[in-house]
Amino acid sequence: MRIIDTGDKILTGDNHPQLKIGETCYIVDDRKSVLDKITEVQSSTELSQSEKEKKIFELAFGIEKAKEILDKDLTVEGYINLTYYTMAAITGKTYEEIKEQSEKN
Repeated sequence: MRIIDTGDKILTGDNHPQLKIGETCYIVDDRKSVLDKITEVQSSTELSQSEKEKKIFELAFGIEKAKEILDKDLTVEGYINLTYYTMAAITGKTYEEIKEQSEKN
């Protein structure tokens, strides 16, 4: 029998990324099922842009933590950066890659 060790290439369980906002760390749900749901939300024609963004944060952080983060009254730049960092945490890409990809679209 052959066993192939993937090292840290395929993570499961509690190995979720975290975003530190102020002094608080928030766990980001980076499971494929969450990314699939986010993709569905992004392509929805029934939701407004703000509803899509709220739903994406709820999927990424959970409803309670998303509300806590959004209640911080972020600046516009801070809010935009939060979206980039959140998607970077979910996809495993860097903040810069997500920002560049977003600016191309």
